[in-house]
Amino acid sequence: MHDSLQALIEAGDRQGALAFCRERIAEAPGDAVAHRHLALLQAAGDERGYALASGQRACELAPDDPRSWSDLGRVYALLGEMENAARCFAESVEIDARFADGWHNLGTAMKQLGRREAAFTALKNALLIDPARAETYLNLSTLLIDAGQFEDALECLERAVKHDPALPKARSRLAGQLSGRGKVKRAETLFRQSLGMDPDHIEGWMGLGRTLEDMGEADGARGAYLNVLRRRPDHAQALGNYLALLRDHDPAGAAGDEQAGWLARAEQSVRDDQVKDEARALIGYGLAKYHDRGGNHDAAAQAGVQANAARRRVSGPLDRGALVARMEHVIAAYTPDFFHERRRFGLGNDQPVFIVGLPRSGTTLTEQILAAHPLLHGAGELPDLSRIAARCAPEDGEPWQAAAALDEMQSRAHAHEYLRALRDGAPRRRRRISDKSPLNFFHLAFAAVLFPNARVIHCRRDARDNALSIWMENFNPDQRYATDFDALAFFTREYRRLMAHWHAVLPLPILDVQYEDTVADLEGQARRILRFLDVPWDPRCLDFHKNERAVQTPSRWQVRQPIYRRSVARWRAYAEHIPALDTAF
Repeated sequence: MHDSLQALIEAGDRQGALAFCRERIAEAPGDAVAHRHLALLQAAGDERGYALASGQRACELAPDDPRSWSDLGRVYALLGEMENAARCFAESVEIDARFADGWHNLGTAMKQLGRREAAFTALKNALLIDPARAETYLNLSTLLIDAGQFEDALECLERAVKHDPALPKARSRLAGQLSGRGKVKRAETLFRQSLGMDPDHIEGWMGLGRTLEDMGEADGARGAYLNVLRRRPDHAQALGNYLALLRDHDPAGAAGDEQAGWLARAEQSVRDDQVKDEARALIGYGLAKYHDRGGNHDAAAQAGVQANAARRRVSGPLDRGALVARMEHVIAAYTPDFFHERRRFGLGNDQPVFIVGLPRSGTTLTEQILAAHPLLHGAGELPDLSRIAARCAPEDGEPWQAAAALDEMQSRAHAHEYLRALRDGAPRRRRRISDKSPLNFFHLAFAAVLFPNARVIHCRRDARDNALSIWMENFNPDQRYATDFDALAFFTREYRRLMAHWHAVLPLPILDVQYEDTVADLEGQARRILRFLDVPWDPRCLDFHKNERAVQTPSRWQVRQPIYRRSVARWRAYAEHIPALDTAF
């Protein structure tokens, strides 16, 4: 029976499979296996009542068979009843503690219910029983990523690929993690392999598009997003990314017709109240970039207004009180005496360079200039400093408290941990390695305790230009200051207050770099920065745009061009279309 039924399911013949199960039950009403399969087929067709009746009947007929309870749990899961699903999966492993499928399903249910520790335990039990379960490694890797255990997550993904080489999800998720760590060439290969296995694998096409963007291959990235849209026309992220890369404003033939179709769909979507707000935001940001590139400032402003309003409805406004309280606590806690008392903490290594500032303030340009020097390396935007700080914060505390929570031994252990992340992928014998996570300005006390000999480069930019650039970018929804010019002005004032404090008390040397000065005098500013880093001049820094390193920030396209002045005073073109841009500052 099983082989015949499986053949019908694999062929996508749901009606044939249903008929097969019903015929079998008519012949043998006590066949629990037939009831189990019928229940799953009915649940997949959203036949709730019938599915539950069939699944419960299977459990009545075979109450000591863990598969009966596990499949009833799968029925509940398909119907969206995860609590009931978890209870059935727990029953299956209570009957047979060696039932790997039950542990896997229980772990998956607990993960969806947000019970992370229980999910870890169940998934690990499944792998102890059957160490070759690729899907279980995939689920476990997601939990590990959420917990910040990236090395363990990578190992899980690599095992998933090893144990099921034909599983496209395993390759694309491994590729995504590698891409996020700057290993874009290997990521590209894995994404392409996943698509070779399944040309309709949406996750693979999206990942390939993002990776090709990081590598500076705009045409290939645009093609990848088009492949998503042709399969999933409602994919908002793909449409937004496609529009953001669109350069030809009037192509001929079929390509022009297709482009016009996607533009029309985007324009309609951002105005349609029936479209979910997050989708409207994703499409609106792409549309704003498309119109901005074509010099249509009014249309770009309108798209930006729609995108940011939609995002604000999803993420909520900036909590100004919480931001001010955080700044006050940081300023009060980190004094010259604090750093003097911990002057022997951390490592004496002077390799780290922390490039900080507001997003879109020139941090990527600065790192790209440095990375062109043969003695320097740009590690990109690393999450590790803030991740380690969050882990070191007191229980129920905040990440800003991490520096005060460390003892001397802990400071060295965490410094070694951060150095491993900083050096990952860097060529040997680089005198300095930069981390350009802009918002690390929140964590400079933690950086100073870990590395008392590190250096800080602080990037600044005209406030209106900086705000406009942030406002038109699809930032993480957690960055609630990014969707409103008044909030951006408030956030800018608070950030500058904190940086003034760091200038006054931080034992690390800080160099201020003004974006407009770099644009006006590239060589002069590059020489100034290299003197600060104590490395000799190298003319290759002037050809930073020829550097083929991956750039994984919104500035990826600007830094692949020679220096230009178009971004200086750019806000003036938008002042009449977005009055709040001028009045907020």
